[in-house]
Amino acid sequence: MGREALAHAVAAAPLPVASALLVAPPDVDDPDFPPVIEGFAPIPRRRLPFPSIVVVSRNDPYTAFERAAALAEAWGSRLVDAGNSGHINADAGFGPWPLGEQLLAELSG
Repeated sequence: MGREALAHAVAAAPLPVASALLVAPPDVDDPDFPPVIEGFAPIPRRRLPFPSIVVVSRNDPYTAFERAAALAEAWGSRLVDAGNSGHINADAGFGPWPLGEQLLAELSG
């Protein structure tokens, strides 16, 4: 389930979710966002009813760091600054990701 999809689903009805690791949330509310993702704007700003972590890069082309930080705050999520990592996904060359595994372990523990 995508980051925005999770925020929309939680806003619609309670979900049996224990925790969530949300990585590189794209800013689909930005009018200049490419039309590859439709139907997710506006992004809900409701606090998530479970522990969550949002991981954000400072130079992600799909969202400004400040915008993603504001989403993390609205969702009640812990923000993790991934530095200048671009868009964090497999297409950007990310393979095994020790930081992601560590954060997931924290949420699972």
